Amino acid sequence: MRSPIGWWWPVLAGIAVLVAVLAGPNYTLAVPAATAAVILSALGVIDALGRHRGELEGPILSRPVPPGGVRGAFRGGEPGREDIVLTLDLLERQLARPDLPSRTAAELAAICRQSPEQFHRYLAKRLNELEARS
Repeated sequence: MRSPIGWWWPVLAGIAVLVAVLAGPNYTLAVPAATAAVILSALGVIDALGRHRGELEGPILSRPVPPGGVRGAFRGGEPGREDIVLTLDLLERQLARPDLPSRTAAELAAICRQSPEQFHRYLAKRLNELEARS
């Protein structure tokens, strides 16, 4: 597990605060130290936000269904169907077609609104195509 922020920013900010406090009435030392503490604290916040944003970035449409979640995805209605279709797209990108474009929201909605029989035929066709390409 990664730390939400790097340890050096808070430590450096703490040292700068300590220097500013110990400088007391010596403003030539206290003001730059306090300024450095504020800047280092801001850098710590920026670092933390950058780390969290990096974890959240990436295509939303490439979230695979975990193996234990496939049964739940079949029972999950349209959101479950979306997960299944997107997982098949991800598999296809990994196995055969890395250039496969992402589906539009309209395409995905049209597939997910199919009747259960049509959706099962769609899945069978996609799985057969994936098996043939692998």
